[in-house]
Amino acid sequence: MKINYSPQLMEESVFRHLNHLERSGMRADYDEYHSLADPIYELPEDDREEAFAKVNELFFREKLNLGDHVLQALEACGLIPKRQKTPKKALATSAESSGESGVAVAEGDEESNEDSEEKDTPSESSENASDAELIETLDDTSAPVDEDLSEIQYEEEDRSFEEKIKEITIKRAINKVDEGSNVLNRVSGLPVIEMRVLASRFANPEEVEELGAFLIHEFMHARDMMDPAFDYEDAFIPGNPSMKNLITARFRLLWNIFVDSRLARKKIRSVMTKEARYREFDNYYRKIPEQQRRGIFEGLWNTEKLTHEELLSMATDLETLISTYIDYSEEFTEEDREYIHLQGSPCPLCKFPTYNWVDDPESVCDEMVIEAIQIDFPDWESKDGACDRCIEVYELRSGTS
Repeated sequence: MKINYSPQLMEESVFRHLNHLERSGMRADYDEYHSLADPIYELPEDDREEAFAKVNELFFREKLNLGDHVLQALEACGLIPKRQKTPKKALATSAESSGESGVAVAEGDEESNEDSEEKDTPSESSENASDAELIETLDDTSAPVDEDLSEIQYEEEDRSFEEKIKEITIKRAINKVDEGSNVLNRVSGLPVIEMRVLASRFANPEEVEELGAFLIHEFMHARDMMDPAFDYEDAFIPGNPSMKNLITARFRLLWNIFVDSRLARKKIRSVMTKEARYREFDNYYRKIPEQQRRGIFEGLWNTEKLTHEELLSMATDLETLISTYIDYSEEFTEEDREYIHLQGSPCPLCKFPTYNWVDDPESVCDEMVIEAIQIDFPDWESKDGACDRCIEVYELRSGTS
């Protein structure tokens, strides 16, 4: 499996990150970048693009380690195994391959140290400096370690997801709406995870937690799409465009809750807290009584396994959502459920998706308005509700507006 970054993402991320460092008074990386990039302008115009791309990739991957955020997110959500580095063994391997007594120095052999102090030639100084640099790199778990110099130990035996992924491509998003993840070639061949992310997220090193949370959240969606237990499929959503958009929005919300709850149980930070997700859930389902609304959300939050079909069914049908997590009782009956007027549900009069409901027209309208509606719709009752436009039409017809 390989991870690719688009040239546009690397260029803008490096530019923004270096500018942030320069404004913060840390000019070393900024100056080094310009020492490599500025001479490129002297090259023939046809060669500049490739030369700039190489410099940007060098700084993105190695100098600034911006790609580490992606690796850490992949490890956190289980798409690649977590790795443990073994510095001492790595140092011993390096020393044995070069025929030096690096192990004795690393373990604190006093005679070797005394010999090095007494016979410190220029060549030996450079070798000691290299050893010191190697030790420092191995001690720093955030620094990239050459796999040839360290033993990689996988914490988890299951590498099924890693073996499935052909490659991961990280691209620059144009705006926040464009951000997100997708899995290509899921059915045939090895899947490719494609992620779009704003380059500005890589700009401020003080906001790495927000970047990590975003990447983990999106990679969890990709993981679900490849998980046979989740059984993701590109399902057809019935209805007119407005209804399709509403069902899609509800489905995305329920899936986000499913993702965030699993991360919370693993004590991994996500893009939203539990209460923030409840406020979002409350906005979509506020017509459900508060006690039942909270019960449904808690049921969703504590569910450990869901499938794509189950989430889509709950997003499409209110009865499925309620019956999955709420038991009907004297306080909340099936009849009560019939009169929950959710945003986007069809008005019983005009049949169009309704976002501005009048829940009980009898309590706010003149009696003549109610009579006018019942002439056209004999089976209609006030508790069935209606959209504000229909109520306005019947108020005009009855002359009460």
